Amino acid sequence: MILILLSITIFGIYKKYNNYSSKNINFITLKPLIEETYIIKNYQIEDNHVVIHLENDNGNTKLIRSYDIKNGKLHTEIKIK
Repeated sequence: MILILLSITIFGIYKKYNNYSSKNINFITLKPLIEETYIIKNYQIEDNHVVIHLENDNGNTKLIRSYDIKNGKLHTEIKIK
């Protein structure tokens, strides 16, 4: 009985602190891509989203886009100006 409880405890601790199973994201392919006429002014990573602040070359259009980190798909787009 003690061996079973000890085995369950060790297994639980192993699962909790197993950092090797987490997948590090080195690159994301954005869908849709950011157009060449936009400049990235700022970006921020929040939970499972990348929030990018974009501005048009001539400065007449500003966008905030949020992409999903897991699949790179556009989640939301807000047109500011």
